[in-house]
Amino acid sequence: MRRKIPTTLTAEEIRKIIDQPNKRCPTGLRNKTILSLVWDSGARVSDITNLKPGNLNISKKEIIIKNGKGGVDRILSFSEYTQDLLKKYKADRPKGEYFFSTLTGNKLDRVYLYSMVRRYAKRVGITKKVGMHTLRHSFALNFYKNSNHDLIRLQRIMGHADIRSTQIYCYMDSTEVKEGLNEFYNKRDGLKPKTLEERIKDLEKELIDLKANL
Repeated sequence: MRRKIPTTLTAEEIRKIIDQPNKRCPTGLRNKTILSLVWDSGARVSDITNLKPGNLNISKKEIIIKNGKGGVDRILSFSEYTQDLLKKYKADRPKGEYFFSTLTGNKLDRVYLYSMVRRYAKRVGITKKVGMHTLRHSFALNFYKNSNHDLIRLQRIMGHADIRSTQIYCYMDSTEVKEGLNEFYNKRDGLKPKTLEERIKDLEKELIDLKANL
């Protein structure tokens, strides 16, 4: 059965979405914190809605996911930026069973979170059909590209019981394919890779041509 390639966003597009909520109001701070946390950790929507205060260690920058999808337990990390947001949200969050909640302390609805992402994406001109999982997939692809293609570690972070679920990001990353093909073309056609000096000269020539055409 062919797996559908998930929609992803660039790091710049994600940052624009995270910038949308107004952290001066309670729901805005909560939403910004959630978005930043998912972008940092690749957490699932269910990981966010089921997160309890005792499973979050803000000082150590750790989230403990207990009995996640497929019964997989894992520990996730987050950045200092998200740590600061979590501290601010925790100081005034509504008291309740779940860390992220409605203003009355009830559990957040996953449908609300999906519509929240779509609303913020629309504000910044993103026309793709996106949701909370788009942030998770974007995190995974970004991690895969920047971790020397560490598929095993990514599997553990994502909480995939089967590595075949993680391998989708191999197909989505064309970087390795392009580099391999360029190397093949150079060898086939008897071309040597350009030196750093040659690349600099090419860039300088391109700049001169651009200025001439202005």
